[in-house]
Amino acid sequence: MTREITVGPVSDFPDGQLVAIKTDGESVIVVRTGETVCVAANKCPHLGLSLTKGPGGLTYEDGVVQCAWHNSRFEVCTGTNKDWVTGIAGKNTPVWSRKLIGLGRKPADLTTYPARVADGAVVITVD
Repeated sequence: MTREITVGPVSDFPDGQLVAIKTDGESVIVVRTGETVCVAANKCPHLGLSLTKGPGGLTYEDGVVQCAWHNSRFEVCTGTNKDWVTGIAGKNTPVWSRKLIGLGRKPADLTTYPARVADGAVVITVD
């Protein structure tokens, strides 16, 4: 069943920054660039852990968020995986150890949600 969720007023999301928020049972990350908003699940597809809370802390730059646990990087607007499990807690690890850290899971993209601004608020569509 498809439903729309109001994430919050657009003013809660500073231009060019990533904000993590929990709304209506969904933990999401929101990025606003001008009038464009992008929303993705705040859950790394590697182990389902938070992208923003963990030993590596929040890392976001140029539209890309890095998992706070295993350093996987994702484009927030498209969900595209850029790097898969390159380290632990913000520290890079040798290439030979990455398959071990990956626990046999194949690279996967981040879940994204259609988002729009309506009446001054960010609204997402969730299936």
